[in-house]
Amino acid sequence: MVPVLIIGVSASGCSAAIYCSRRGIQPLLVGVDFGGEMALSGEVGNYPGFGTTNGIELVRKFSNHIKAYDIEPELGVRITSLRQVENGFAAQGWKWSPEHVVSYEAKAIIIATGTRPRELGVPGEKEFRGKGLSYCTVCDGPLFKNKITVTIGGGNSANESGLMLADITSHAYVITKNQAMKGDTLLIERLKNHPKATIVTNAFTTKIIGADFISAVEYKDATSGEIKTIDAQGVFVHIGMLANTDFVMPELERAPQGEIIADSLCKTNIPGIFAAGDVTNFPYRQLGIASGQGIAAALSCVDYLNKLQ
Repeated sequence: MVPVLIIGVSASGCSAAIYCSRRGIQPLLVGVDFGGEMALSGEVGNYPGFGTTNGIELVRKFSNHIKAYDIEPELGVRITSLRQVENGFAAQGWKWSPEHVVSYEAKAIIIATGTRPRELGVPGEKEFRGKGLSYCTVCDGPLFKNKITVTIGGGNSANESGLMLADITSHAYVITKNQAMKGDTLLIERLKNHPKATIVTNAFTTKIIGADFISAVEYKDATSGEIKTIDAQGVFVHIGMLANTDFVMPELERAPQGEIIADSLCKTNIPGIFAAGDVTNFPYRQLGIASGQGIAAALSCVDYLNKLQ
């Protein structure tokens, strides 16, 4: 049984691992991949001390930092269940494939599993995923050079997607069901003023159209009630995220949308389980906040482990 199992290898999980190690507790750090949604961030200009950087560069620096503390994350691990056992907790899952079952036992758990993209739930979405439809503009946007794209969403991730695609494509549409785009005022103004970007408001996406690949997006104009289409070769969905908490035990308190309820010290309602970053019910989703919560979770966890001795 290890002292602490940290589930999730991104900003909060890596920060927690570093602080556990600095306090003399070597953590076991596991996760599906390194970086999570952080790795998919485009331009990052609000992470203190870094000026302007990007998600890939941040991931590289996080990786180098944990290596300096002899922390080697176990990647390819998807945890599918978590339960209490005598003197701690047991986590079970698989590594790289469901056939390769893995299990871990730890005195304490830090959950830092982050979030995943929310789906639209409209006809054509599942059929055209990977055939012109993507949830990651940073990953797939460059594939649509000189083509027409549609970003669906109304917040900062949609604003960033629209701006990136406007620089790459022949034209980038951003459609939102809201009356106006929300988020960072500077981003919205840049998007509005970009010569190759068009914002379409009051637009409820109804269908993704195509044959072998996407050819258009259908939406309902909430003002007129008309069904309209935009011809496009690429669609990027940015309508929010869902917390990765499917594996936690039912006794662990969660918000209606699945986020783990944690206090200011990142403690949950179950002693010995801590949560940090976007997976929690903290209302703001920022890399800096995730890192800070990872640190808080680690320090709370160390205090908890010290009291067990």
